[in-house]
Amino acid sequence: MGLPSFFTLRRTPAAAESSAVAVAAEREPLTPAQLADLERAWIELRQAAKEAGLSLQACTRDGSRWQDDPQSVRAMAETIRHTQKYTAEGIQER
Repeated sequence: MGLPSFFTLRRTPAAAESSAVAVAAEREPLTPAQLADLERAWIELRQAAKEAGLSLQACTRDGSRWQDDPQSVRAMAETIRHTQKYTAEGIQER
């Protein structure tokens, strides 16, 4: 198989179905405690983004809303902080 053939391969319908993105399941409404935790997570994320001079646009693979999950919001904030720290310190040898 030559390089041009590699780029022109067609996927079979069965292969396309097997790699389809899963649709997010219906989520239960958040409790007041979960909503408060979510708001605190968003405060952390906004602060991290502000410190890094970033604006946010993101999506998930499965169609779920990462914005509604405190753990996901905090993971985004930590990623921003880690990236900002890493770039400020330069590339580190391990």
